[in-house]
Amino acid sequence: MSRMPMSSSPEYDKSSPQGSPSPSPSDLTSSSAVDEDCLSAIPLPSSTLHNFDLQDTETLFQAYLETASDMVYTVDLEGRLTFINRYGQNLLRCYQGEWHRRPYMSFVASESREATAAAFASLLQTGELKEYEFMIQPLEGNPVCMEVNGRVLFRKGQPIGGLGIARDITERKRSEQRLQMFLQAIESSYDSAMIVDLDGTIVYANSATARTFGYDVEAILGQHASIFYPPQAELSIEDLIGRALDDNHYDALGEVAGWSGETICQRQTQDQLFPAIVSVSPIPSDRGRPTMVSITCRDITTQKAIQAELASKNLELEQASRHKSSFLASMSHELRTPLTSILGFSSLLIQGLFGELNEKQQSYVQGIEDSGLHLLELIKDILDLSKIEAGKIELDFSPCSLVGICRETIGLVSSQARKKQIEILLEIMPNLDTIEADELRLRQMLLNLLSNALKFSDPGSQVGIEASVCDGEIKLSVWDHGIGIAEEDQELLFQPFQQIDNSLSRSHEGTGLGLALTNQFAQLHGGHVTCESRLEEGSRFTIVLPDLRPSPTFALDRSPLPAPPMPSSSDVGDRADALILIVEDDPSNATFLQDAIRHWGYRIYHTGGGLEALEWLTSHSPDLILMDVNLPDLDGLAVTRQLKLNPYRMHIPIVAMTALVMVGDRERCLAAGMQDYISKPINGDRLAAILERYLRVSIT
Repeated sequence: MSRMPMSSSPEYDKSSPQGSPSPSPSDLTSSSAVDEDCLSAIPLPSSTLHNFDLQDTETLFQAYLETASDMVYTVDLEGRLTFINRYGQNLLRCYQGEWHRRPYMSFVASESREATAAAFASLLQTGELKEYEFMIQPLEGNPVCMEVNGRVLFRKGQPIGGLGIARDITERKRSEQRLQMFLQAIESSYDSAMIVDLDGTIVYANSATARTFGYDVEAILGQHASIFYPPQAELSIEDLIGRALDDNHYDALGEVAGWSGETICQRQTQDQLFPAIVSVSPIPSDRGRPTMVSITCRDITTQKAIQAELASKNLELEQASRHKSSFLASMSHELRTPLTSILGFSSLLIQGLFGELNEKQQSYVQGIEDSGLHLLELIKDILDLSKIEAGKIELDFSPCSLVGICRETIGLVSSQARKKQIEILLEIMPNLDTIEADELRLRQMLLNLLSNALKFSDPGSQVGIEASVCDGEIKLSVWDHGIGIAEEDQELLFQPFQQIDNSLSRSHEGTGLGLALTNQFAQLHGGHVTCESRLEEGSRFTIVLPDLRPSPTFALDRSPLPAPPMPSSSDVGDRADALILIVEDDPSNATFLQDAIRHWGYRIYHTGGGLEALEWLTSHSPDLILMDVNLPDLDGLAVTRQLKLNPYRMHIPIVAMTALVMVGDRERCLAAGMQDYISKPINGDRLAAILERYLRVSIT
């Protein structure tokens, strides 16, 4: 809609034909066309009219009509157009007399016609129309919002029509609408929004400000914004205004960005303080210089309470995680400690170190060892899964020989394969020998898959490992011709503790952790595991890893490491002078260690606690100390630290023996001053290698 000035205009001849030309601007200013009473309706200053004669005034008025940026038009008493200036014709897209004596209502948009008709009737009654807004519809294009002012035209005291001066206010209305939408958004905002001048006086506040601070909006206006910021707050209103005007903060467009941060505010009752997020930014004038500052404030009391609660919950979770880790470490110790005796004694018996066993005894002892090894693998899987879930496993990437890893893995399951007379095939693409990976975890992944392949294959069949490179990926596949897996069951394969056969009578042992761990380790490498399988036809599990082969300039030393020789009783004469201190509180484990080490020809001394060991060491200097970490009085780490402070004993190598295999255990042992680490249950070959390594070192 629109509004604008109307004024008096020339009279028209009702008897003239409809197609007769419209009055010219000179007609509007001729003495015969304009009544003396209507001169005041023409928007020219009286001083200007006083300085010009009638001819000059007519020329001036004609120039005004032709150059005006408003639409000037006249209508008769029936509302038919009798004159439109050039601007109006362009606006209506109507030229060459097409508008003459046409009802002005034909240019009024449909939604404005009823109100406009009433406004025209009011004009004829009152003689004047001020700032009336309406919509016109040009012959081409979109509707235009106009504001018109009008006056009735008279001749000799009688009304003859009307003069209107209308201005296009479309852009102004759009701006007003945008402003109204902005104000509505501000008013409906949850956050307090204020505008202050550069002195801090409040010139605007939305309704949320009243809700946030407990003031009436009208009472806030004109007050200083310092009423919202207590003296003890880190930031005053002056500080906030200063930060808003700080030209050291710019946004992406290079304009001053203001500041946002946390502070303390106060409600109307001054003892009611609350935390808030405050954002300030400058409001520039038309000349670009800041004259006002906008301040938004959000009460974050609830968020702070939630953060405190979350922090408390996180602390509880961290404590629970520590308790879980402690529990797992304790359970690992409790389970691994007896396994040292079980596996150690069975190994000594199988080797016949204390006499030959008959066939039945050999079978029983072998069953004990196999069961112990199986239990050990279950413990390892559970601990590994716990470490992964806690995010405590970090991979150690290094160049490693894929051929070597595959052959070592095959060697680890060779006994299982021989029992079932299964042939293991290995096929590796040329130039794929060396890759970047965590060697330990890669071997563990292949071992899990290969063990499963053997477990679910028929005796006398074949299984295999294949390695290839395709589309920037390294693929390590383990295949078999075993029982296969139904398609509907395959989605369960990589879920922890899930097994296809969960019945108590299932024929294959296991916890269902192997595939889950394999997939987790593959993901830690940046890859994944896939499965292709059909019932009664076999399965193919593929570890897909990024192609992380070392650069061609890297040369991997593939020379085999010298295997430590297994001590035997024939070497007793060579080791009889070496003295080993065993600090172990478990009697069975101590017995196993003493029997094995004595058989290999070393001298030993055993203590069951840390304090007893320290007392013995005051008068003895062994060549090697095997130190249990978990001791009943003084733990092995504390004993080691004290020995390293003794200049007469600090040279003695100390090897940790512990069933604690959680993340960081090895590092803590080394940090305490120990030279090496052996986890329980203690493997005979590993123990032999430790003895050979440290007892061959020259000791001063």
